[in-house]
Amino acid sequence: MIGISAFQIIVAIIPGEPFEIAAGYAFGWLWGAVLCLIGTLLGQTVVFLFAKKFGMDFVEIFVSTEKIKEMNFLKNNKKLYMTTFFIFLIPGTPKDVISYVAGITPIKLVPFLLVSGVARIPSVVSSTIGGCCLGLKNYTMAAAVFIVTFITSGILFFIYKKYEKKKSI
Repeated sequence: MIGISAFQIIVAIIPGEPFEIAAGYAFGWLWGAVLCLIGTLLGQTVVFLFAKKFGMDFVEIFVSTEKIKEMNFLKNNKKLYMTTFFIFLIPGTPKDVISYVAGITPIKLVPFLLVSGVARIPSVVSSTIGGCCLGLKNYTMAAAVFIVTFITSGILFFIYKKYEKKKSI
């Protein structure tokens, strides 16, 4: 599970949520979440370090130049860690892509891993709880977890998009 989670980060086009749900189903919500978070941090470390070492040429293999330009908010050193935290907190934002781009910013590895790791916890835990409920055949609770997560994600994503639009004006 750790390897799958790390691989999913490295290959940024693969969504992580299905693996988190599967981890909750197979290992229970707590151990599923722990395994996913460890794998995620390992994957982010690999991506981040490769981006630091090989720079923009490496990042552009995985992220288009246009997408990198859209992420100019990561160049604001004063708000870099706070912005990173909120991006990783909101489900549906391009976290794996951010892991690549973060490597070409002034952000340092350990603070990046701490900020992004803590911010990922609610999403990972909700996914693994849903998967665990499916494994226990508690479909009502699983549906409730997924619905609440979906609604919360929608609200947070809407706020994020509104904030981004305001910043671009």
